[in-house]
Amino acid sequence: MGLFDRTTAGYESAPISVRVERGALAFFAETIGETDPIHCDAGVARAAGHPDVVAPATYPVVLEMAAQKQAARSGATDIQDLIGVDNRYVLHGTEAYEYHGLIFAGDEIEVINRVTGFSDAKQGALEIAHLEMEIRHPDRGTLAIAERKLIHRLPPEAQS
Repeated sequence: MGLFDRTTAGYESAPISVRVERGALAFFAETIGETDPIHCDAGVARAAGHPDVVAPATYPVVLEMAAQKQAARSGATDIQDLIGVDNRYVLHGTEAYEYHGLIFAGDEIEVINRVTGFSDAKQGALEIAHLEMEIRHPDRGTLAIAERKLIHRLPPEAQS
């Protein structure tokens, strides 16, 4: 018996709309030490052929958090609550990003979360939730897909 609610496999959230703000994006770039001015100076970004400031590669995590806050405001269930994450036992597993297009300041994007499945490891001592987040633009399509794994370290009484 695991801790995750495995009946949620296959779940897909409704799209959550998030606006990419230039100031927040530039602040994030500065905070992570990004030195390429296309990430904080609209003039430089436009001179390089972009419509506005370009989000750094790690920015999707910020968009995911913004989408979670937006979803909570509208009464939607957080994906971690949905699958039954017990923060006493959860570990962050792997995370991978697949990029299909750039994200720009001013974009109105959609974030869609999915529960793609569950698995076990270490002879049942670990339970793994496989999650996916898609960032989509209404005109440019899928811009990024993040795959991540959350791992429950099962207490002995929960191991099968």
